[in-house]
Amino acid sequence: VDKNLTCSTTSTTIGTTAIVGNTYVWSPALGLSSTTIAQPTANPTVTTTYTVTVTGSNGCTATDAVIVNVNTTPPSVDAGGDKFLTCSTTSATIGTTAIAGNTYSWSPATALSSTTIAQPVANPTVTTTYTVTVTGTNGCTATDVVVVNVNTTPPTVDAGTDKFLTCTTTSSLIGTTAIVGNSYSWSPATGLSSTTVAQPTANPTVTTTYTVTVTGTNGCTATDVVVVNVNT
Repeated sequence: VDKNLTCSTTSTTIGTTAIVGNTYVWSPALGLSSTTIAQPTANPTVTTTYTVTVTGSNGCTATDAVIVNVNTTPPSVDAGGDKFLTCSTTSATIGTTAIAGNTYSWSPATALSSTTIAQPVANPTVTTTYTVTVTGTNGCTATDVVVVNVNTTPPTVDAGTDKFLTCTTTSSLIGTTAIVGNSYSWSPATGLSSTTVAQPTANPTVTTTYTVTVTGTNGCTATDVVVVNVNT
C-alpha cells in the first residue's frame, strides 16, 4: 500500500513478503535500502513512485507500483510584532492566532503566562527576546522570535535648591527647567502659584517642604523635595 513520510516518520517498509523462487527489482533506487529484496526500506526526501518488477521461476515478469508520499513542509510561524512595555503598560500579548493541529512552545519561560499556547501574555521586567517553536501535524517545526522591550527608566527629577524667604524676599521660584514630555505635580498646594508646572512660584507663610512628582513619557515617576524656609 502507499506510504506517508513526515518529519516524525522518516522511513517506511514497502513491498510485501517475498515468494520463494521469485526475484525482485525496484526502481528508482533513490532512497531505497536495497533494490533487489521484496521489502526494502524507503526514505526518499520527496514524494516518489517506486515500481517493483517480479520475475517468477518460469521467467515471466509482473510489475506493480507504490507511492511514498513525503510531507516535510514546515508549519506557519509568526511570533508577532515587537512589543513595548513601560510603567503604564506592564504586559502584552505576543504571538498570533493558533492554527488548528499545531503545537506551540515558547522560551524562555520567564514572565510568560504560558509556554504552550499560541498567544501568551508577557510581562518581563527587562527587555527579553522570546522564541516560539511551532510543530505541525506532520512533526515538522519552525521558529520565530519577538522582542518585548521594557522601558521603566524613571524620569529626571530635581526640585531645586532650598529657598529662603524673609520680609523683603516674599516669594521664590522652586523646581528646575521642564523637560519636554514630562508632567509635574507639586504638593502641598499651599502657597504655590501652580501645582502642575515645573517651576511654580512659592510664597508660603511658614517654612514648608514641597514634593514634586515627575511622570515621564513611559509612565514612570520620580520624586524630589525642596524646603522653602520662612523667616519673618
